[in-house]
Amino acid sequence: MIDPRLQKFPGFRAAMSVLMLLSLVQALAILGQSYGLTESLVRLWQLRSLDALPVPVAVFAGSFVLRQLCEVGKQRVGTRFADRTIAELRPRVQRAIFAAGPSSMARRGTGATVKMLIDGLDQTKTYIQTVLPKMMDMSIIPVAVLIVVWSQSWLSGLVLLCALPLLIFFMAILGIAARDKSDRQYEQFRMLNNRFVDTILGLPTLKMLGVSQAYEREVYTVSERFRRRTMAVIGVAMTSTFALDFFTTLSIAIVAVFLGNNLIGGAIALFPALFALILAPEYFLPIRQFGNDYHATLNGKNALNDIMTLLETPAPPRDETTAWDGWTPSSTLALHDVTFSYPRAEEPTAPAKPSTPDRGRRRRGERATTASAETTVSLGPVVLDGLDLELHGHERVAVIGRSGSGKSTLVNLLAGFHLPQYGTITLDGTPLPHLNVAAWQRHISYIPQTPYIFHGSIADNIRFYRPDAPDDEVRVAANRAGLADWLATLPHGLDTAIGEGNRGISGGQAQRIALARVMLDGSREILLFDEPTAHLDIETEYELKRTLLPVMRDHLVILATHRLHWLDDVDRVVVLDHGRIVEQGDPRELKGRGGALDELIGEMGGNQIDGYHTND
Repeated sequence: MIDPRLQKFPGFRAAMSVLMLLSLVQALAILGQSYGLTESLVRLWQLRSLDALPVPVAVFAGSFVLRQLCEVGKQRVGTRFADRTIAELRPRVQRAIFAAGPSSMARRGTGATVKMLIDGLDQTKTYIQTVLPKMMDMSIIPVAVLIVVWSQSWLSGLVLLCALPLLIFFMAILGIAARDKSDRQYEQFRMLNNRFVDTILGLPTLKMLGVSQAYEREVYTVSERFRRRTMAVIGVAMTSTFALDFFTTLSIAIVAVFLGNNLIGGAIALFPALFALILAPEYFLPIRQFGNDYHATLNGKNALNDIMTLLETPAPPRDETTAWDGWTPSSTLALHDVTFSYPRAEEPTAPAKPSTPDRGRRRRGERATTASAETTVSLGPVVLDGLDLELHGHERVAVIGRSGSGKSTLVNLLAGFHLPQYGTITLDGTPLPHLNVAAWQRHISYIPQTPYIFHGSIADNIRFYRPDAPDDEVRVAANRAGLADWLATLPHGLDTAIGEGNRGISGGQAQRIALARVMLDGSREILLFDEPTAHLDIETEYELKRTLLPVMRDHLVILATHRLHWLDDVDRVVVLDHGRIVEQGDPRELKGRGGALDELIGEMGGNQIDGYHTND
């Protein structure tokens, strides 16, 4: 069936009107073609002269040409509407992805998102340009044929009329089975896309750890499961085709038997009997074509549903109006009683609407549902639980804790990627419901564990924040980030192509390129680091650290890390445990007090790191 949401796209009604007109003309052409063929055969049977054949043959040939022209016209109308629809959808999908933010896309998966943008839109185009003409044909042509057959032989018309509901009934049953299996196959395909992309990105790590062969078996298992589900869908499609052909052939055979008996008994003349028999296959042809194409377009229908679900999901609220001049040595950011939970993966991924803390608090591990005017979001366990944190001036703050304690979530919340469900945020005295504020984000540089390297030159990658930066400033930023020695070994220097399909780079080089982006744009006074050295060896990390420390001067720095040697170079440490701040202060003063910091250092073997130990 046609997805009703297609009616919202411009040009839908015009396209359907033209398709309806072309289907009506094609129905008349089918009747004319059948009439010409029948009249020619009857005249030959009656042994008339050849002079009696030109008129019916001309009617047959003209109707045949008109029928094919209508078919070509419907294909062009469907393709044109599909092209316009996809041309409108593509930028809307891209804007929706950017508006949803990295947290929403992380839940969707990189592979599934890429698949939706590339294959999904192509499959949607195939679905639109195929289904619309077929649906219009199925609505008009059988009715026109049935009326004419009934006028020639009411018994044949009755057989065709009774066969149609039976055919539709069995097709509906098989169609539902095919749809359910196709939905499961599509979900498996989305998971396979995500797994494939994650595997490719993590292949060097898998080889380094010596587990690539074990992961190969896992990839084979998932691929085999997808193959079985695909074959199950094909099996249902083959069964559906067999049932369609069987009932169609049986119905035509019954019509032929009745017409033959009536013809022998003299109850009907040769022309109406032959005319009705020739039209009988045309009665079922649109239904057969739609049934055959139904299974081929199921992926397109699923892709369209995926796209429309993304577009209909409300984007996180973004503040474009709040004015803010930037971070200064006297600036303050205060988080009070901030609580955050991720939406459950199986529920709609719309962000929860920020709310006031008087709506009730939840303990970690409890679930809740946050409602807004547009959507209801089921929330998972609490990740940040009643956080109270103040950030001042150009201080350097390290956020440490066990895995899963909420370090990355806190950094993403400060970047405005996550919106808290409860609590208040105050920026230089201005209360804000969240930090997805344009004025705030214009002053932030965010460096994750693995910075994304775009396909292009090194210079273009460094120009991430300033696309129009001149070459000399790019070179200065690259040198300050410690890229000079590496660039000297490259034949094309800053013009060397990197990223997908070109020269590969190491993790340390990627981090330095991310640092060069920060240095090139001096207007960003807030640096957010989400474990920037987590995937680097200790020698590369110390080299990068020497580059990082000068950059941190005159900035507010939030550094989420597992590496305790950074505590020597920060002004304050915040220790997280199960989403709560259990200790904070100057790490040099907290050391040796037997608190949460000492406990964490002991668990991580910190007595061997840069003089940090639990006993003086």
